[in-house]
Amino acid sequence: MSTQHPLRILSIEDDPKDTELIQDLLETEGIVCEVIRVDTEASLRDFLKQGEVDLILADYSLPSFDGVSALKLATKACPDVPFIFVSGTLGEEVAIEALKIGATDYVLKTRLSRLVPSVLRALREATQRAERRRAEEALRQSEAYLAEAQRLSHTGSFGWRPSTGEIIWSEETFRIFEYDRATKPSIEVILQRVHREDAASVKETVERASQDGKDFEHEYRLVMPDGSVKHVHVVAHAERDESGELEFVGAVMDTTESKRAEKKLRR
Repeated sequence: MSTQHPLRILSIEDDPKDTELIQDLLETEGIVCEVIRVDTEASLRDFLKQGEVDLILADYSLPSFDGVSALKLATKACPDVPFIFVSGTLGEEVAIEALKIGATDYVLKTRLSRLVPSVLRALREATQRAERRRAEEALRQSEAYLAEAQRLSHTGSFGWRPSTGEIIWSEETFRIFEYDRATKPSIEVILQRVHREDAASVKETVERASQDGKDFEHEYRLVMPDGSVKHVHVVAHAERDESGELEFVGAVMDTTESKRAEKKLRR
């Protein structure tokens, strides 16, 4: 494995020879690295403040402090950096406890052949976690942009599966219908808001769409809890999922303002 930049590895170790041995072992396997050794709690704290570390390898017992304290400090300062115990004195119970509180792995100094595979796996997992986090962040950002765009354009989105009656609304759709987010959307819930003069036509559109399985478009009025009237324009596209189940994906536009503007122009 060769990387563009040398890996910055922090070695928490009181014996410089052991740190050198570890560095030689990693470099023999093609891992280009810069290893910095610390052996006191103060120097560890100073180094963690600077950040910029890719991997931490720590002895379990040092003269001035212990590996668990080092692990707790590292987990707090840089939770995403893999932390591997490389120790000559690590019983099974202690090792399990270390893994529970955040260590990535442990390698005994008597079995250093396990170190390189452990390091490679830890770095690979850290990269995957970082990529997953970036993807989640990008998705969150994209959803936030979409929600804001829907709010500005007064256009909500929805999904409807006629076979189960399940309906999914976006935030703006809840806002248009003036329902609380805790409300479970359904045809009945929609009809509760529909103007009584438009109710029959809405029911007919819903029934026809669920039978024909074709795209539909519809305009109707809503009556809000305060008695005000809203005009909405609904457009829906029919599609089938992998199992052939019919579902509709659509948009609900609040056209109240444009209807008002039209009326004024006509006057």
